[in-house]
Amino acid sequence: MAEIYTQDGEEITVGLQSSTVCDEAILAARGIAADRDETVRLEDDGDAWDVSPGGSIEEAEPWDEAN
Repeated sequence: MAEIYTQDGEEITVGLQSSTVCDEAILAARGIAADRDETVRLEDDGDAWDVSPGGSIEEAEPWDEAN
């Protein structure tokens, strides 16, 4: 399962289909980043990416359990 967060760790959405199965999480993260005009964090099965409003995706370090 995949989740999308703000850069402050606020949960935006959870329960998205993993990106290993389909593009749902990536497309959702790109849309949310563009709508909010801010970079969002996509976490998916232990991996993390920062998705910019322009649609670019960069690998990120997963947050620890504190976030």
